[in-house]
Amino acid sequence: MTLSLLTGALCVGGSFQSTFATPLIVAQEAPVQTPAPEPKVAPSAPASEASPAASPAPTTQPASSEVKLTLEDLPAGFQELPPDVAVEIASKLDVLRQQLTQANMKPENFFAFVNPENYQIVLGFTGNMPNQPEQANFDAGLQEMQNPQKQQQMLSLLRERLKAYQGLEVVEYKPLPELNNLGNASSGMTLALKIQQQPVRMDIAAFRRNSTGALTAVMYVNGKKPAVQVGDVVRKLDSRILQVSPAANLPRAR
Repeated sequence: MTLSLLTGALCVGGSFQSTFATPLIVAQEAPVQTPAPEPKVAPSAPASEASPAASPAPTTQPASSEVKLTLEDLPAGFQELPPDVAVEIASKLDVLRQQLTQANMKPENFFAFVNPENYQIVLGFTGNMPNQPEQANFDAGLQEMQNPQKQQQMLSLLRERLKAYQGLEVVEYKPLPELNNLGNASSGMTLALKIQQQPVRMDIAAFRRNSTGALTAVMYVNGKKPAVQVGDVVRKLDSRILQVSPAANLPRAR
């Protein structure tokens, strides 16, 4: 299971352009998230019997649920994908995250937007990694993706697994070194695809800032300049993380 699950979910059932006007067909059912029950609040004790108030625990890391891209961050013309479609794509995007990194980061806050006029999709998610071993594994996975040998292995694997999807082909795979110096650790790449003979490009970036990891992608018609680039998405998310926890800014991984 690789990137094909994401692109296949976006493009099964028609041409690239038609995916923006028709319901998406997906290969598997997304899990239903059951909302957590609201905690019960005990009656307040009389002032004379009240226990001394406990000191609040210090918070040094942001909750990744506080960090997401919004429509206000994007140029005019973008709109949110329908919630049911966004949930389906989120499950496929996490498969790509597992392919790129070794950390057990649970995606917590997904965003997905589409511009029907220029056929561009902006999507991604953030997740919390509170433990240093998780952060180290995540960073190691990003670093490994910058290895040329690993990149060739990834390309071969993608092409092999995409054979099961008719009309979907990886034409080009190359790194985006300008995305390797963002946050505390980061890595970027671009894929040129053919989807139902339509030339499509997907720029992908993964990064970590403090205890928050993120995966972002921008998908657009190959040869066209995207209205918003994946580096812009990363910088906006990174800035938002720093805004909610400036004291937790850690140095870049070496």
